[in-house]
Amino acid sequence: MEAMNSFGSYGYRFSDSKLQKIAQIWSLGWEEQTSSLYDWDGTNRRDTGKFIFQYTISGKGAIHINGKLHNLAPGQAFIVNIPGNYRYFLPDDSDKWEFIYLTLYGDVVEYYWNLIQKKAGNILYFQPDAFPITEFLELFKMASNHNISNAHQASGYAYQFTMELYHYCSALEHNMTHWPDEMIEAAMFAKNHYAEDIGPDDMAVSSGISRYHFTRQFKKLANQTPIQYLTDIRINKAKELMQNTKYSAEDIAQSIGYQNSNYYNKVFKKVTGMTPGQYKKSIVLKK
Repeated sequence: MEAMNSFGSYGYRFSDSKLQKIAQIWSLGWEEQTSSLYDWDGTNRRDTGKFIFQYTISGKGAIHINGKLHNLAPGQAFIVNIPGNYRYFLPDDSDKWEFIYLTLYGDVVEYYWNLIQKKAGNILYFQPDAFPITEFLELFKMASNHNISNAHQASGYAYQFTMELYHYCSALEHNMTHWPDEMIEAAMFAKNHYAEDIGPDDMAVSSGISRYHFTRQFKKLANQTPIQYLTDIRINKAKELMQNTKYSAEDIAQSIGYQNSNYYNKVFKKVTGMTPGQYKKSIVLKK
């Protein structure tokens, strides 16, 4: 995820009642909380009729919802309605919680927020380059540059983000909603660190359980071994880079966690049945 120059929070109070009824932005921001005073109770909020999306960048937060406590590690987000029976806060065992958030309102937002929660739950999982996250970063950049200036513009962005979030959650390959937290943390570790020199041992460490039990449980949930899961992430990213950039094989290898292009070429061919060069030619032919 590309770092921004500074944190910031922005609020909008447009008066167009028709657009307020459809979809509108209430607030958005990028914050880092380090105090236990950061503690929001959904039953005591005054700004009713709003809908929150909050995504963890670094550190750790927590939310207690539906009788269960969820730790919120990097890559994890929650969506909730205001008011609601939940509480999110900086837990005692965390020294910071860095996150981005977007608060929306309107009938369209409410309809799709409820659909997402019904299908996927309140806790969602995103790769750093997932479209809802990149969409938010563009929105945050516009807000920080004071480029959101009227109700029609803001309503369009609110509607677009809501549709992208719903589409993303509907198209997830693996619904991790019912996975144990330790397996989710391992999967998100792979998604967030695939560009580094990591392997199944590192995934197991991130889960907090032994390598043996981790491997068995992960394979049962994901229908593939941890190394296959990590390799799929890397190869899919390589395909994306070949489609959208002019990077060399060596550059792509380095960007997806492989030390050299020779090894990358072997893995790519084993997974796809063709070399990176052959795959790249197939892209050109399709165009």
